Amino acid sequence: MDTVRPALIVLALLLVATPALAHVPEFPGDNTSPEQALVVPDAAKSWSFYDHVEGGQVKYYRLTFVAGQRLRFGTFTPSGGSFTPSVVLMSESLNSSDRVPTGVTVPEGMGTVVFDGERPDAATYEPFTPSANYHTVGVDRTVEEGGVYLLAIYEPRNASGPVGVTVGYEEEFSPTEYLTVPFDLVRIHLWEGQHPLLVAGPWFVTFLGGVALLHTQRRGNRRRPLIRYGVISAALLVLGTGVSTIVQMGLALVATGPTSGLLVTAVLVVVPATSGAWVLRIGLRDDFVSEPRTRVGLGIAGVASLVTWAGFIVGPAVMLLAAVVPTGVIDPSRDQER
Repeated sequence: MDTVRPALIVLALLLVATPALAHVPEFPGDNTSPEQALVVPDAAKSWSFYDHVEGGQVKYYRLTFVAGQRLRFGTFTPSGGSFTPSVVLMSESLNSSDRVPTGVTVPEGMGTVVFDGERPDAATYEPFTPSANYHTVGVDRTVEEGGVYLLAIYEPRNASGPVGVTVGYEEEFSPTEYLTVPFDLVRIHLWEGQHPLLVAGPWFVTFLGGVALLHTQRRGNRRRPLIRYGVISAALLVLGTGVSTIVQMGLALVATGPTSGLLVTAVLVVVPATSGAWVLRIGLRDDFVSEPRTRVGLGIAGVASLVTWAGFIVGPAVMLLAAVVPTGVIDPSRDQER
């Protein structure tokens, strides 16, 4: 009956989280030569490319600019030790010709500028993933002459490791890019070198707890309709996302220490945790989805979970579906009683 207050809390957190967006994540393939360079479709849009270099390998990125446009790029890595990604910027529009490291291929007619990576003493906290990364190169300048520019990413000591490449400054997502972020976050943590069990563990533990709770809530021989099990599973998916974010936040804070970015991560924890726990309680009730306020709460929880990348799309979709389906579908026995 008291569904309005939790719904308002979720909505308020949703409004805080909505304006805050991050880089669009992408995962390059075989971009190991200038001819196979990964083409960045929009050099102004904010991207994070999660790449990897083997010993002596160079990865290439292709960007196109017009005169006067802002050129912004950087490199980072989650790896400890001395691993230090560096960059060679190449273009026919550049007049300089810095001496490039062995292994970097410079197309004929292109000038070069070398940006030696500098490894910081401490990692930087990334609140959206969340993760801890060492940023080694950061460039922000205006392009004097338009044309095609190449980024060559290498490691001076020919070491192997994960390399992140950031490009652009305008933070925007297409609908498809936004919806696939939950899956990208799993890939990012695997890219960091985490064990698959550590990455998937929070959802596994949450589902085990949900199954145990469901077992204790069973009353007599009354069977729950299939959609109620779907709603309970959706709630556990969303709740598991909050648990996963807490785990990843803790791992990152070990490397970075406390930071103001925690406030952003807190939203990505509290919204899924609040939505998932509330929907789970609703799913276990005997009078499941019996009042309009409950349906409104399910709708808000579904939207909030979707906006904060919780539940792998499926969780929010089931919540939104449960908010609109007829009562007779949810519990046929009530139709018979009527």
